[in-house]
Amino acid sequence: MARRKRKNRNDGEKVAQPSAAPNSSPRLSNPEFTEVAKLPKQAIRRIKIGQSFAEYDRSLDDPSIYVHTPALAAAEDPESSKFFFVGRRGTGKTAIRKYASLMGESVKVIVPEIFSPSSTLQDLELFTNVRQRPFRSLVSAFRRSLQIELLRLWAEAQPGHHGTPAKITRELDEFGSLDFDMRCLTFISTISEALVAGDDKRWLVENKAAGELANEMKPLASRNMRTYTLLIDSIDDYWEGSDEGLVYLTAFMHACLETSSQIPWARTILFLRENIFERVRAIDMESSRLETAVVGMEWTEKQLLEVIERRLNKNLTAKYALGGATWGAFFEKSKQAWSDVMEYCQRRPRDVLIYVSNAVEAAQLNGHERIMIEDVQQARRRFSVNRLRDLGDEYSENYPAISLLLSRFYGLGREYTLGGLESLIRKLHNDPEIVRLCGAWLFDNSSPERFIRLLYNIGFLGIRSEGKPAKFRSLGPQDTSPPPVSNATDVVIHKCYWDALDLQEALVRQLPEEKEFGKIGVIQDLPGGLDPTEYADNIDLATSELQELPLGRPGAADFEEIVGDVIKLCFFRALENVEDRSRDHEGRIIRDWIAANRAQTGFWESIRVRYDAVQVTWECKNYRDLSADDFHQVSYYMNDVVGRFIVLAFRGEMKPTYYQHIKRVATDKKGFILPITEKDLHVFLRQAKNGKVKEDHIQERYDMVLRKIS
Repeated sequence: MARRKRKNRNDGEKVAQPSAAPNSSPRLSNPEFTEVAKLPKQAIRRIKIGQSFAEYDRSLDDPSIYVHTPALAAAEDPESSKFFFVGRRGTGKTAIRKYASLMGESVKVIVPEIFSPSSTLQDLELFTNVRQRPFRSLVSAFRRSLQIELLRLWAEAQPGHHGTPAKITRELDEFGSLDFDMRCLTFISTISEALVAGDDKRWLVENKAAGELANEMKPLASRNMRTYTLLIDSIDDYWEGSDEGLVYLTAFMHACLETSSQIPWARTILFLRENIFERVRAIDMESSRLETAVVGMEWTEKQLLEVIERRLNKNLTAKYALGGATWGAFFEKSKQAWSDVMEYCQRRPRDVLIYVSNAVEAAQLNGHERIMIEDVQQARRRFSVNRLRDLGDEYSENYPAISLLLSRFYGLGREYTLGGLESLIRKLHNDPEIVRLCGAWLFDNSSPERFIRLLYNIGFLGIRSEGKPAKFRSLGPQDTSPPPVSNATDVVIHKCYWDALDLQEALVRQLPEEKEFGKIGVIQDLPGGLDPTEYADNIDLATSELQELPLGRPGAADFEEIVGDVIKLCFFRALENVEDRSRDHEGRIIRDWIAANRAQTGFWESIRVRYDAVQVTWECKNYRDLSADDFHQVSYYMNDVVGRFIVLAFRGEMKPTYYQHIKRVATDKKGFILPITEKDLHVFLRQAKNGKVKEDHIQERYDMVLRKIS
């Protein structure tokens, strides 16, 4: 893409600080937020951040506003093999299109309406194989239309275009006057009629027309010939998500790739939303061909900072330096302010522009001479509401009424265990409005793994496992697979949605079935949706029952219930989905309690790793003295599926003979039996009531037994 010559900055133009085009912007080092004592008078009032939606942003008419990114470099480079610019909303696709049309010659923008066809293809299944005639027919029709559009652009730069091959002249005379969509429909109709009629001769003529035209176009290239570029944008303006439209778009992308690859002086660049590209990828068996020509719209933190700094500087006569100095001049507590913005944004320029614009407006409204930290915090809720609304709108085509489903998180916690998310999914299935409006896609994503993947892919939540920080999906089209979901997985809702949904600082392990959405009340880090009073009352009840419980068979069932209460009340942060009287698949082995080990850190996490204990079995013996048979019995519960760690609860004290049995199991089964006494159970209950989270006591019991058998 050729670039226009611009005035030399030394030719009589005085500039305080360079603000050249993106390719001449300075390389940014780590941000240095150097605050100044005072901004120029009324600098805050004169800030014009610009529209966050690129299609309405007049600031983009100024080349100095743009930031150099790999995507912009690919658009600017006529030799680049990247033709598909794929990203989420607000990642800069339209801005790059504007820059390309602003800086390049022989460029034309096309906003097609063809991808919402009113007609139905004869048999949609015939178009699923990209190598078969029906699909190739569509590709040929789109390719021929693109080639004529390029020839029109070429002809405008070649007055009279003497010596033009006869075939090119005929194509221009016959179809050049049609607009792009009408030309596409004409070619699709002609080639489809031949296909349906079984007229092979006519079909071959029509199908070969695009290839023959390409052969005529190639020799037009000369050594100094400019590159002619078509910019296809705003696909979603007329996108209704129908299956027919998806087939059309897939064929169109193949046509763009073939046209750009085969004609040396031509490029067709397509800007496409990521969620739409994902649908193409899902149906296209040859999508790997397309992916080689894809460039993502990723942004680094430094580039996002530069986006804002260039706009803050725009109306200043003497401009501050990039790389943190401009931000430091305008923002009080600049390092904290930038950190706050980045924590709540998803590394998209639109997010940063909206947030900062809200902060600027707050500062202007409050009469501040600089943007204060309270202005940044005040802007947070407004930004959050905007982001939630935009997210629902962005993915409404893929998941109708998804904004309604997201609203059901209102008032709940910011984090969820796998069990907590399972209880949420169950409640959604019992919500008539959700079932009616979202059921078409919700039921296909009802398993926790699929539900997490869906919300991860749209950027609503991140995945945290194995003690690692939560991972959120990046903006690139290549990063579509979330981290693996396991029993140790928690999910974390992105911060940018916390304020809009009034989310509470809590890890949700279970949602009360009887409460309605939006009225669930305070969710705390307590089991079973209990409030603190109910939690303490349950602990007191278990403690008193344990003290009064008779030994032997009369109290055996009650002892099992008390141990179950200890698991649920004292170890709920690590052990979830607690099940009583669990049998194996043959119905023979009966375990008193089994719980899923989902710990990310601490004692239970180390047990899961050491003994593969994804499930922990608890066996209950309501007597003082254990026998060899008791240890032999519980050793049968160990296997490679659930793991090899057993907790053996009993009413007595440890004896030296017990260690020999534990050592034998450790040697034979590579497992571990941890005896827990009645005193230990009381300690667990007391610590839980006092709010102790650490697992010191059970860790000490384990260490003591381990040392005895080593």
